[in-house]
Amino acid sequence: MGCTDIDSQSSETESVEATTDINNSVSELELVEVTNLSQIDDALIKGPVVLKLGSKGCTPCKEQEDILSEILPMYQDSASIMLIDIKEYPEFATTFGVRVIPDTCIITGLEDGKYIYMRPDGSKSSERENARFLGVVDKETLSMTLEKAIDSRNTKE
Repeated sequence: MGCTDIDSQSSETESVEATTDINNSVSELELVEVTNLSQIDDALIKGPVVLKLGSKGCTPCKEQEDILSEILPMYQDSASIMLIDIKEYPEFATTFGVRVIPDTCIITGLEDGKYIYMRPDGSKSSERENARFLGVVDKETLSMTLEKAIDSRNTKE
């Protein structure tokens, strides 16, 4: 299903072998690596944000990145696809309550300082626990949920 190699208590730095640069995508489209939550907040102005939390050293996380890279061209004008490496930024594992990686969610907006997440059934929740995908999620499920998030924003405007 996914990696459980999450040790936010560890203070030792782990070296990770370099992998292919995910930013070398076709047509210069890229998955955005998040280093600050303001990047997510800014991207929400454009549309929903698909957020994958994981680690560069995790094989299922890499599989999930490949799937996200596949859907990126379809949504480049209406959504953002972002990644957080929780080994590099362990504070985000705590912020988002990550226990298993990859952990993916779709953020539709920001209300009263809290992110609003899209569930696969099309309902929204301020509780990420109820709206996240654990492990590798297929392209169809992500696309269908992202379409619902885009539609919900378009009908709101």
